[in-house]
Formats: sequence, structure tokens, C-alpha cells
Amino acid sequence: MNGISIGIDGVRSQFDKELNATPEELQVAQHFIEIIRNRKPGVPVALERRADNYLSLCSGVNDFMRLKYTDRARWVSIDAEPAGLSADDPRFAAQKNKNQRHWKASLRDLSELAGFDDAVVAACQYIESY
Repeated sequence: MNGISIGIDGVRSQFDKELNATPEELQVAQHFIEIIRNRKPGVPVALERRADNYLSLCSGVNDFMRLKYTDRARWVSIDAEPAGLSADDPRFAAQKNKNQRHWKASLRDLSELAGFDDAVVAACQYIESY
């Protein structure tokens, strides 16, 4: 597996690519990793930097959630189909093109994370390879 994994024992690099996460991004990731581990025991989850602009939560090769939490941008995007998202879901008003795989939701602060727990858990599906 490529990327950075956040495990119970902390952050460990799986290859030489900098995570460069803000403390808040690590909080977002840890929140959802803990929820997934509680609701889907045994499903592997890793935090990876697959792009310059965001971090990804991945299960195998499946990047089911993306996130960015900085002073200038605060959002999560979730793989819409397995999460069962509805086009009229007000949490995803920031996502104009509902034909894309990932739907973006703006965040005001970290207290809003729990409102996405069910969607993130549903989107977390292990895919070993393409």
C-alpha cells in the first residue's frame, strides 16, 4: 500500500512521500478512521497524499474520501454512489456537478464531522486492485 497510514500506534510512512498535513487535517482523518474501525472492524484504512491539493482516506486502492482543512479551504468529498448520497442532500450544496464520483461538502469547523459519519462509513469499501 502506498502513502501514509494512521494507525492506533500513530503515523507511519509507507513510502517516501511527505504527508504535509495540517494538525486539523490529521484530526479529520483520525475522526473518520476511528468511526470506520468501530463500525467495520478489519477493513484497512490509510491516509495518503495522492494529489498536491488534498489528502485521501483509502481502503486498498479505493480513495473513498478526500479532505482539505486549512485556513483557506475546509472541505471533505465523499464517493457518492456507495455512500448512497442524494442529489438534493443539503450537505453537498457546494458540489455543482453531481455526475462526478466525489461530492464536496464545505465545513465551517471540526464540530460538523459527525454529520458525515454514516456517508463515510458507507463509502469505505475495500478494493484490492483495479
